[in-house]
Amino acid sequence: MRFSAVDGMQNKKHSFPLWAWRLAGGGLLLALSLFFCWSYYTGGIVATVLSTTLPSAEKVEAIQELFAAWGNLAPLAYLMLVIAEVVIAPIPGTLLYLPGGMLFGGFWGGTITLIGNTIGAGLACGIMRSLLGPEAREKIARKPFFIRQRERIERHGMGIILLLRINPLTSSDLVSYAAGPTPIPVTHVMLGTFIGMAPLCYLQAYTSMTLFDSFPWLLWPLVGIAIIYLGILCWLLWRAGKKENPL
Repeated sequence: MRFSAVDGMQNKKHSFPLWAWRLAGGGLLLALSLFFCWSYYTGGIVATVLSTTLPSAEKVEAIQELFAAWGNLAPLAYLMLVIAEVVIAPIPGTLLYLPGGMLFGGFWGGTITLIGNTIGAGLACGIMRSLLGPEAREKIARKPFFIRQRERIERHGMGIILLLRINPLTSSDLVSYAAGPTPIPVTHVMLGTFIGMAPLCYLQAYTSMTLFDSFPWLLWPLVGIAIIYLGILCWLLWRAGKKENPL
């Protein structure tokens, strides 16, 4: 049985107005920008990481000490970052998954990352299914990527979600949104994510556990990629805001 992208989801009382999403996105970017500026000019973690004179090994230690200062709340703070990464696509997960092993070790870094991906997948699917308005859902669902993935998910259910998660070339964040307009239960999306992402999460965590200790200079490429992606994300949001009918 085939389902259209917006069947059974025309109830507007659960949708948020578009201006609210714009305001939330703009507020988030502003908050991040203010934090980066404050941390840089006060000699905080941003200034430490971007320093051209400080050895890379000391930068890695500074990041570890930053999370260690949170004490028992450090794993929760990292978990929240992973969940945010999953929900706010297209931030590349590797930018967070690799430091997980460096901060918490291979097992706990991989476990926290896996739990964050699972929770984030459920939230992303739920946002697409119940929070976005009908018009926004329909426009998103017309994109070629979502059409392809939605048809696969409708035919194969949780199995295709698991396979898409295992495939490192597939944008796992967007798969969760693609599952939103389908009848598959959110719990199946989360279970497929948990099983499919487990190997990659633990592999990256255990690899980074020793990688940054042996080659601390690798922190520089990681920071550079993060800055580039954040710049692209800001540009995409700026373009979307200029359009009369975004999404």
